[in-house]
Amino acid sequence: MRVSVNPLSTFPDPMTKKHIHQAFIDQLQRELETLSEAAKNSFDVATHEGHQAESKYDTFSLESSYLARGQAMRVEELREALLRLGALPLLHFGSSTPIDHSALVRLQADDGTKQALFVAPVAGGEEIIVDGEEIMIVSPGSPLGKALISKSVGARFDMEMGSEVQSYTVLSVT
Repeated sequence: MRVSVNPLSTFPDPMTKKHIHQAFIDQLQRELETLSEAAKNSFDVATHEGHQAESKYDTFSLESSYLARGQAMRVEELREALLRLGALPLLHFGSSTPIDHSALVRLQADDGTKQALFVAPVAGGEEIIVDGEEIMIVSPGSPLGKALISKSVGARFDMEMGSEVQSYTVLSVT
């Protein structure tokens, strides 16, 4: 899910790593609230007496229960992610400090495209837009996260993406 953050209404200017971290926490909290309500509704549908199977071919209630179970599992994943992300200490990174959890990293690919990444142990793939810049959480367990860990400003590395290889340079780490 991608959320655009308006720093004028939410956070003071300029946006700091602390505010970006909080924006990700807020986004996960909103997702949790939405999904919790959907899971409750799915459970209510699956267990409603009016939806009991009328024949062995009527699988509506069974399918609803599978949906409710999947949503309940995702709710638990989001709760765990919120706890871990909320407890993540925000470390300071200098130009020679190796990248680790809580680093805000800016990369540039050889084709000139730039990426902003927040390294966290959970919620990989979550995105927010701050001041027109897209920032995505990357976990150290992902291929990109593995490639980033222990790099520092100025480091170059290659990533295989399908049949192509993309080269990146670490522009900044905060």
